[in-house]
Amino acid sequence: MITDHSKIKNNMPHQFTPAQLELLETILFNGASAMADEFMLIHDIALYHSDYTIDSKEKTALFQLKQLAEIIERISEEV
Repeated sequence: MITDHSKIKNNMPHQFTPAQLELLETILFNGASAMADEFMLIHDIALYHSDYTIDSKEKTALFQLKQLAEIIERISEEV
């Protein structure tokens, strides 16, 4: 059964920009699992071990860093 979501996905271009390819290559070259762990370490140090006052802008950045780490971890599981 073909869903509307899969129809949209099939119509999307399958090409990556040079910058997107560079990001993927960097992740794979450095080891996706290790890179995910390092991003989470940065997140945890900034959030839990810093005397710096964290406002909404920093909270958003840390949340995005955590999301990126989780996505990179999933990449490591697929490789």
